[in-house]
Amino acid sequence: MEMAMQLSRTPKGYDELFSQGHSLRPRLRQVLFSIGNGISFAELCAKMPHCTELEAMVNDLLSNGFVQVLRGAKSAGGAPPAQASAAAAPARLGEAREYVLENMRALVGTKSPAYKQMSEVRDLEGFAAALVMCRRVVAAVASPHQADELESGAAKLLN
Repeated sequence: MEMAMQLSRTPKGYDELFSQGHSLRPRLRQVLFSIGNGISFAELCAKMPHCTELEAMVNDLLSNGFVQVLRGAKSAGGAPPAQASAAAAPARLGEAREYVLENMRALVGTKSPAYKQMSEVRDLEGFAAALVMCRRVVAAVASPHQADELESGAAKLLN
């Protein structure tokens, strides 16, 4: 696989992560989450250095329509086209972040590293990464059902 290839989640991939029903194995969902709204294959490899089957997993996500190759994206140093639409999202991002923080305060408290990470979020990619951590903490401390509600509530606010 070409290292400069720019990858991005499709609407199907977004639904897989932020809706109630999940069809992918957890490891594939983690790769899908790491891809976010735009990342090169080289950056993904650096982000997940211990994932030995990464190329096969990305190919699987591509062939099943969860991920797409961004056409005309600049390689190293260029901003992926998906970030242009991210500029329209700051207001929704702020609402979603406050929703997650409010739920974290109620369910877990403010001492959690996940709470701190979410409070420092400034973009959609950071939000996605922090949401995974928050979801895990809520599932462990409160319940998996509440973690699902947290994730779906945040997704509704972003859409």
